[in-house]
Amino acid sequence: MKTVLYATDCTRNSAPALRYAYRLSSAMDAELHVFHVYELPPVTVATIRPPQQLEERLHQEQKEIVTNYCATHLKNELYLNPIRVQVVESNFVAKSILSTVRTFKPDLVIVGMKDAYTIRGIFSGNIANELLNKIDIPLLVLPNDMYYHGLSTLIYATDFEETDIYALGSLVKIAESYGALIKVVHIPLKNESDADQHMLWFENEVRQRISYPEIVFNVSDAEDVESGLHSHIRKERADMLAMMEREHSSIYDKLFHRDLVRTMEGEVSIPLLAFNQKRIRKEIKELENNSYSVAP
Repeated sequence: MKTVLYATDCTRNSAPALRYAYRLSSAMDAELHVFHVYELPPVTVATIRPPQQLEERLHQEQKEIVTNYCATHLKNELYLNPIRVQVVESNFVAKSILSTVRTFKPDLVIVGMKDAYTIRGIFSGNIANELLNKIDIPLLVLPNDMYYHGLSTLIYATDFEETDIYALGSLVKIAESYGALIKVVHIPLKNESDADQHMLWFENEVRQRISYPEIVFNVSDAEDVESGLHSHIRKERADMLAMMEREHSSIYDKLFHRDLVRTMEGEVSIPLLAFNQKRIRKEIKELENNSYSVAP
């Protein structure tokens, strides 16, 4: 990965997430862009300065605020891997992030989870939920109190699809910087009798396409998908949970849109990495079309 975009509200409670984003991007040797959306304050007094000049001055002030925020909470670390600051004036945070992603095209976007104790309260959770449905690149959602301890074990929840293999390839780019273990997990449904055979096929496909050796595969029965994943997170002391934001109405769709979004508000205390299946399918189709076009 070359570039990471971290969106922050610049509050004290978000400082651990800032440090996490900074240290993660540094470990991957990626350039970190710290992104902040601000609102124009209401004009309560007359001024002789033209509106454009006032907007430019406020924009520069906001950049300085974010720069100082990073310097305050990153301290001497900041000089090891310089960051870039981007600020945008808008009343719509999620839309601003999406617009910036489309033009800037980072490799990873990081946002904070909902934190009821910040001024913006439900703000962060709603942003993550809205981005999950629309963003085209991997989205990492961090608990705001998540302290960085490196990465040792990453869990990927699979549904045995072609797109899962591509997502694992992206996950490897994060894991290999740490030599971390990726544990591919499938929690079968009650009426799913051939999960073991599907996992053997899936493992074989992954081994053929991905050379990273630190990947293991496991099918684990549980009462439901959510409890099964929670069990794996606790058992493995996982540092990150990765999942696909799927287009079809699979069990993982229901989990991601209902249960996992709910757990993002406090039940899951590790980072959540979401891959967009629609985007991956588009990339696969483009690769196939390009291969056809160069064929003799």
